[in-house]
Amino acid sequence: MKVVNVMSNLPTPATGDDWESSLTQAFGVLLGHPLSDFDSGAVYAADYSGSWLSESQSNRDPAWLEPAALTGRETITNENLLLLDEVGYPELRFDASRSQFEIDAAVEFPAAFKEDLAAVKLRGHERWPVVRGADLARLTARHGVDLTSPDLPAKTWCVVRARIASDGTLLDALRVATGIGEGPDGLVLREAKDTAMGAEIEAAIAAVEHAGIRAHLRAFCSPHSDLGLCISYMRKCKEEGSPLVALWEVAGEQFEITVQRVEA
Repeated sequence: MKVVNVMSNLPTPATGDDWESSLTQAFGVLLGHPLSDFDSGAVYAADYSGSWLSESQSNRDPAWLEPAALTGRETITNENLLLLDEVGYPELRFDASRSQFEIDAAVEFPAAFKEDLAAVKLRGHERWPVVRGADLARLTARHGVDLTSPDLPAKTWCVVRARIASDGTLLDALRVATGIGEGPDGLVLREAKDTAMGAEIEAAIAAVEHAGIRAHLRAFCSPHSDLGLCISYMRKCKEEGSPLVALWEVAGEQFEITVQRVEA
């Protein structure tokens, strides 16, 4: 795709409340429900998951286990984990403390460490419990376990769901999940290869009032986009009361981005 710099021709608000209102309106029409219909007191998150995490070996990057990352004091990036491999999109920044890690409990860890892993397990098999990064940070510190030790098997741990850093609101989760920066200068405007879209998608995109946001999001809805916004599925989820708000996946299903309501 060709990058087209047309921002000077678009009526974009500068910053602040107008920008937030424009994003709120845009995502509301794509979801088929104004964002005010969603629980404003809930926490929402955008997650990156799929086979590309392991195929790229990004799921075992030692950076995930750095104390500042695992405790949530700092975010991390990974050059292999991108929204789209094209110029203009911001780096995805990940919150390791809220990412999900799978641990091999068959490794010769202290018994108390294994017991505590089982107690905080989110899901997974008894041998392969899945835990949050923040819990993993707390338990490794408590029991003196070093998951980066060269004495441990290579596949002792891995990241299975990587949390894209956001402020916990639905609006911010949708923003980071679609590669939009913090202001109008964070929009990526591309020349569409094909404008033919389904009637429902076309109507939703046309209803986005802000021209720059409309152009940015349209790239995700093109039949030739690497990422496809599942608009009809997004609307169905809201109607059924599912915690899942939005889902889109890369061509080939190597990874997917989900936006959903979470516990924390």
